[in-house]
Amino acid sequence: MGISKKGPVTELKENYQKLLCELKTCKDTLLRALADFENYRKRKEKEFCEFQEYANENLLSELIPALENFERAFSFAKLSNPNDNLLKGIEIAYRQLQGVLEKFGLKEYSCLDQPYDPKLAEVVGCVENPEKPNNIVIEELNRGYQYRDKILRPARVIVTKNSFEEPKNTENSQAKECDNE
Repeated sequence: MGISKKGPVTELKENYQKLLCELKTCKDTLLRALADFENYRKRKEKEFCEFQEYANENLLSELIPALENFERAFSFAKLSNPNDNLLKGIEIAYRQLQGVLEKFGLKEYSCLDQPYDPKLAEVVGCVENPEKPNNIVIEELNRGYQYRDKILRPARVIVTKNSFEEPKNTENSQAKECDNE
């Protein structure tokens, strides 16, 4: 018969090799799990940052009209009673609110006396002004606001139009509308 009996050293060597193979498999599984967890952690961190940015963007967008109303009320109160102590307190609160919003990334911009840019402004009216070239912003009804690199609300402006001058920006449909009025 061909039964061969293994000695104790051979059995130990085979068990040792089997355990080494199991150890290698466990080590590979552990390394894969660690890599998966690290990828998961990074993905969740990125999602949280994006969520936080989106939440800030929405909040700042909603605060813009309130900030502007605060500014209008402040300007009106300043005209009616410029030496009032309550007015000075309101001014301090207003400046503080502006500072907080700027700290979180809200930036105000103005287009006044600049060529009309459809990315930054919305034309709400046109005025003939022979002293200035076409499509120059001559009045700003509302300033524009941006958060980081994104325009949250474009400036609302009035631009020049001159019947004797051709528009410089032919891609600008809003400025063309003013020329056709």
